[in-house]
Amino acid sequence: MQVRSPLRYWFGVPVLVVALLAPVSLFTNSYNRGLLVLIAIYAVGGLSLDYIMGEMGQFSFGHAAFWGFGAYVSAKLALDLGISPWFGFVAAPVAAGLVGLLIGYIALRRTRGLELAIVTLGFGVLAWTVALRWRPVTGGPSGLRQIPPPSLFGWEIRSEMAYYYFALILLLGVVFILSRMREARFGRAVRSIHENEDLAKSIGVSATKYYVLAFSFACAMVGFSGALYAHHFRFVNPNLLGLQYMFIFLIVVLVGGTGTLWGPVMGSVIFVLVSEWLRALQEYRFLIFGVVLLLVVLFMPSGVYPALQKASGRLRERSDSKGQVFSGGQKHESGGAKGG
Repeated sequence: MQVRSPLRYWFGVPVLVVALLAPVSLFTNSYNRGLLVLIAIYAVGGLSLDYIMGEMGQFSFGHAAFWGFGAYVSAKLALDLGISPWFGFVAAPVAAGLVGLLIGYIALRRTRGLELAIVTLGFGVLAWTVALRWRPVTGGPSGLRQIPPPSLFGWEIRSEMAYYYFALILLLGVVFILSRMREARFGRAVRSIHENEDLAKSIGVSATKYYVLAFSFACAMVGFSGALYAHHFRFVNPNLLGLQYMFIFLIVVLVGGTGTLWGPVMGSVIFVLVSEWLRALQEYRFLIFGVVLLLVVLFMPSGVYPALQKASGRLRERSDSKGQVFSGGQKHESGGAKGG
């Protein structure tokens, strides 16, 4: 038997089936279904950070700031202006993307690498401080509460199961958009800059333009994830903009695998489920994940999903070689029969 299909196809189909059946077969109570919602939301956030790390080859220390910013924008529109959360799902990524456009232009117009990390770290600290101190707008340390859930034809998407399927559809939409972008001119231009910026410039690719737009797109994506979080958990506070969630997204990307579509999704599953298993050791959770991350870097430096891809490749090579040996044996036998 020969295994010829790429991992993303034969891996994606059963995973999709499991994802669709999980709330009714594996995660049958409200609390566990809430974990599924968290997996989908973190996966979108992880995909956005992976676009910066995997596609652009850059790093952002302030990614959680854009996540929390998107959550606050959508929450304020719903609470103060009575605007539908559906509009917030559009406004949050637009607002986060515009801020990302400004930050990206400041950090990426001349140099690449460390400058973006430093500028985003500074922005993250500033955003967290503003959210903590600007009580009339952000609610200060208490945050904003009673954020309304989205509704469809008068039916509120409030239950854990309903919101999970809602978030799952949006996650699949994000994966589809990213897969199409990779094959589009924009995605190829971003990758060419990452691989060889001088060569990309020599063929007319504007490195600053494409990198700033790519960073803005990633910020918009994580802002959208923040809005999903706000309208499900119905509560936001300044902690959403802090380093804790930055570390969560980083773990999701590095454990799952950078530069892949399914890697951050797998990383999100691993992080949320392992965090739940370690709930009794809550104060040591990030210490344990630090050890896990170290082991992954040492033994699977590309992440879990790329390791599965390599294993799939070896399996395919072995099956191909066995098939060739078997067919060669048949030819030899038939040749011997003719000779007799």
